[in-house]
Amino acid sequence: MISALRWLPFVNRGTREIPPFAVMAPATTAPGSYVKLGAVETSDDDARLSLAPVDPTHAALQDAAALFVNGPQAVPVRSRGSCVQGGILQALVRQDAADGVDHRAAIRPDVLVGASADSFGLMAGGTAFRFLGFEGCPTTAYRDPAAPEQRFRIGWVTPSYAAAKRFFKTEELRRQYVYPYAGAGLILESNRASLAGGATSPLLSSLLDFDYRVSDSAVDSSAAPDLAQAKWGTPPLPESVDGDTQTAIAAERKGALQLRCKTDGVYQIGFTASIKAVEAGIDVRGMTLGFLVERDQFDYGANRNADLAADESGVFLPAWQEGIYARPENWAQFEEIDSYFTSVSGTTIVAAKQGDRFHVVNAATGVVEIRYLNCWAYAIG
Repeated sequence: MISALRWLPFVNRGTREIPPFAVMAPATTAPGSYVKLGAVETSDDDARLSLAPVDPTHAALQDAAALFVNGPQAVPVRSRGSCVQGGILQALVRQDAADGVDHRAAIRPDVLVGASADSFGLMAGGTAFRFLGFEGCPTTAYRDPAAPEQRFRIGWVTPSYAAAKRFFKTEELRRQYVYPYAGAGLILESNRASLAGGATSPLLSSLLDFDYRVSDSAVDSSAAPDLAQAKWGTPPLPESVDGDTQTAIAAERKGALQLRCKTDGVYQIGFTASIKAVEAGIDVRGMTLGFLVERDQFDYGANRNADLAADESGVFLPAWQEGIYARPENWAQFEEIDSYFTSVSGTTIVAAKQGDRFHVVNAATGVVEIRYLNCWAYAIG
């Protein structure tokens, strides 16, 4: 048995008409004054909520218990309407990139979304609700007349109530070459596997937890990368195209180069990949492929001439990078250039701090071809 939604009467105490399926908060201050209002109005035996567009205070709370969603009707100022709170709801979900965040790409099923001040919809980066999908919702799009650059679509959401479980997932479906890692001072796109490659955008639990960057020639130079100039966020990625690894992938066709941690925590990370040697004499007796956390506090300049490998196995110093490394089980056969693709995988636990970066590197001595790559991380503490 599915419980029916409980509809609650309210009065629009804001200064603007509230559109269908808009997100609202208690109107605790009278418009144009500092007079405090009660969240519930009473008249004789009639009681109704006093609601308005979300204000900065309620946006900062990111608490679904303090938010309400309008029904399928527009409610003019000082008029009455019906709203709902709790359960599985239909609400306006932002679908534009006018504020620099690609909400359409970032908001996918199971991702957390939240209310924003002076906006009628839910957007990426918040944590009040969990987005479920658009299937079966009205297809009518909505634009706020006061902010026409903002576009909204009606989608299914449900209150998160509990703290968000931080995670990201990303996969590379297109074949590409990944060159050996060169060490500090040569942090190049060619040394890393693109984490999305135009096939998929990384799936992030929230923009408060992770974001990512794409290839940028102004940042990824032949010297140490100028990460202070990197453009982090959720930039749109190109669609997957047919091709082969003999043809270089142009920078503008690449996917996410790195993901960045924005919340300190302990993470279980892992990867699965299908790889193949493409050069004769490649040495994989140490480690072949790594999924690593690069420390934001590491000083490239001070360590430019240091040997960053802990030993000859290709395991890097933990002060610089830490993570999981793997090699093919039958490495002797893998070293033959006519060998088949081989699957490698691994998982480990790392502590990551705000600003640390996740990426994939080739720790072998020769070029490796990747046919499939899946990477993920989940917070465990």
